[in-house]
Amino acid sequence: MSAHLAATTPRAKLAGEMGLVYGAFFFGTILASPFAGSIGAAIGLRGGLVLATVAFVLSSLMTLRLANTPTVPHVPGPPLPRAFWTLLVITPLAAVIAVIVNPLFPIYVRDIAGVPLERVGIYVGLVAFGSAAFSALSGRIADRVGPVPAVIGAGAVLTLAAATIALSGRSEVTLAVGSFLLGAQTAPNPVLAAALERILPPARASLGYTGFQLVYALGFGGGGLLSGVLYDADPLLPLLVQLSLALPVTATVAVIVVRIMSSRRAT
Repeated sequence: MSAHLAATTPRAKLAGEMGLVYGAFFFGTILASPFAGSIGAAIGLRGGLVLATVAFVLSSLMTLRLANTPTVPHVPGPPLPRAFWTLLVITPLAAVIAVIVNPLFPIYVRDIAGVPLERVGIYVGLVAFGSAAFSALSGRIADRVGPVPAVIGAGAVLTLAAATIALSGRSEVTLAVGSFLLGAQTAPNPVLAAALERILPPARASLGYTGFQLVYALGFGGGGLLSGVLYDADPLLPLLVQLSLALPVTATVAVIVVRIMSSRRAT
């Protein structure tokens, strides 16, 4: 998906367009989460999974309507800059920090914040709504101001989200605000994907984006495991880890992005 956008979108608009497409992914969660409990109660867990599978297949078939892109011949080029490999190293850690609250967030909302079960899905939907909004906004900021403010801004919002949720107690209004802000966890993704376009040779674009998504997925899975370990010790620990590390990690990623851009200009 990222490679297709990079091949069909002018560079000056790439981050913004990626932000819109990445953000659109979360609208399914926004629409489904508030009704998940009712659907499960009406048709059962198995019926809900069948319904989700049918929806996924239908949405996937829509990719057949995408315009074809010409095959890019392989042309030997200079080696990828060291900053690219550094980004692949830091990405799993960034993914861990971004996701560390999410896996057990519905349980936190139910057991710690004391939200009735029928309203838990609303807060999951608010996280997805924040992800859609911040992904689109982050892409626009990257196009107009630059990727560094967009990435660091996402880290600042994520820090504020963790603090707001941790201090919300049983206030559902404060918890709702924190849930929406928590969606900033995905905001750097379209910015980083657009930055990669500047250094990846066209013939290796798909491979480069795949590598980025692979290491992100590794961190995503590791973050889920770490979240369970920390939550078992204290439900506030995932929030405290995100509160303390979100901004430093995103600042580090921003420095790497600057090096990527510099290395591109140098070549």
